[in-house]
Amino acid sequence: MGESAVSSSAIADAAELLTQKADMLLERPADRMMAAPAPGPRAWYAHRSTAAGSVKERLLVRIAIAHQAHFDLFEDIARARAAGAGWAEIGAATSLTAHQASKRWDTTPAASRCRHEIGQLAIW
Repeated sequence: MGESAVSSSAIADAAELLTQKADMLLERPADRMMAAPAPGPRAWYAHRSTAAGSVKERLLVRIAIAHQAHFDLFEDIARARAAGAGWAEIGAATSLTAHQASKRWDTTPAASRCRHEIGQLAIW
């Protein structure tokens, strides 16, 4: 298929749609693994707000499933990190060490990972 056959905006729209559908489909096995009720009723929403259905735990389950399916994990990992998941937890979900997981998915600029203040001078 030549690039001129389909516009780049149509490809971007299709990619966005695919991403949304994959995201919704990933929720189903995550719900099954977390023993959640069927989506929709009040019990499902209540389950999602409990400790077993916490955002962090749910994201770690999604990451484990997506990793096995060879999905791009950057977005879920960023969400899991924002929800408080550590690199050790993400590493465990992906069968990697904390160091391997952070090396692979940490997109934080090196300057912001530095523990020293910008104006601080090293004494050694």
